Amino acid sequence: MENFKWFDKWYSKHVIEHHKEKAHFKIENSKEDHSWKLTADLTETEYKHIKYMNEAKKISDYNYYRVDAKEKNFYAEGDFTKLDFLIGKFRVYIGEIDHASYGNDFFLNPDIQKYIFEDEKNSKIYLHYTSEKDVVEKISKNGFEFLAFDKTTTPANNNPIDISYNHMIRKPYGKFIVVISISKKIFNKYSSLINKSQKKDLKVEEVLSEKAPYKVDFGENVFTLHHKFVKGFINYSTGEIFKNTDFDRNYDKVQFEEQI
Repeated sequence: MENFKWFDKWYSKHVIEHHKEKAHFKIENSKEDHSWKLTADLTETEYKHIKYMNEAKKISDYNYYRVDAKEKNFYAEGDFTKLDFLIGKFRVYIGEIDHASYGNDFFLNPDIQKYIFEDEKNSKIYLHYTSEKDVVEKISKNGFEFLAFDKTTTPANNNPIDISYNHMIRKPYGKFIVVISISKKIFNKYSSLINKSQKKDLKVEEVLSEKAPYKVDFGENVFTLHHKFVKGFINYSTGEIFKNTDFDRNYDKVQFEEQI
């Protein structure tokens, strides 16, 4: 939100100090694809350090931007995650900053989305973000440790708006994304067994483990989801996909039932 904050201060200052120089702005949001358009007309201003800009980048239909700026007219458009970034491009245009970078983010690439949502009709899919590669490698090998599963993962819904919104919120946690996939058959089986048991507070993810939970200093249990349910992990900054060769979303064993 850095560029939003800057624009608020910059525009207020412009109105107060240069009220005779009218700067016209228009921000539009499309009803069809929720994309943004930003236009600025500075023909009535005295800005002299305006830069010519003609650039575009498209990774997918939901990850793109385009800027066309010359003389004192600025036009920019981008997907629904790019409004703050487009304002940053306007800052470059008027000479306030040297560059505005969105960084490499291949999360919405078709290959990555296909990998995440493969067999989605029969699976419960979750994502977990972290910053260290050795951590995700350990998770793929030894299982996913958690205190509260729903607090450290996010459900993955195959909807461009939902998946992009959740990604934008969670990407500051790190460039690596662990993909967890549990078949609905397995999930529903243990959900039903838990509901019929005396341990109705149990969560399915807490049962799908070979390791006994252990307590941390403040008395809460740490559970370990079996590594068979870890599909692999993604580096969204490079577009790399690392598959877990032991992955089996339908994995089941008697021990799981005995833990209810």
